[in-house]
Amino acid sequence: MSTARAPEHAVVERATSVHHFEIETEGADLLAWEMIDALYEAGCSDATIRHGSVEFDREAATLVEAVESAIKDIETVPGVTVKGVRHR
Repeated sequence: MSTARAPEHAVVERATSVHHFEIETEGADLLAWEMIDALYEAGCSDATIRHGSVEFDREAATLVEAVESAIKDIETVPGVTVKGVRHR
């Protein structure tokens, strides 16, 4: 019995880290229940929603990838506009 293996060059794994940052927003009241639900459904389940900002602990290969994906998620929610990003 033989077992097939994929060539080593075919397996690509990227290390990921958890990145902590905050995205400042304007527009809709983020603390309204419908906004909390909309942000969760948009992919922000790894975030803490505050008045005027969404604080993330997002897993990604780089900080830039983490921030870009979070902005993309937030911007799918009608009435919310990204104003800026803070990283500590």
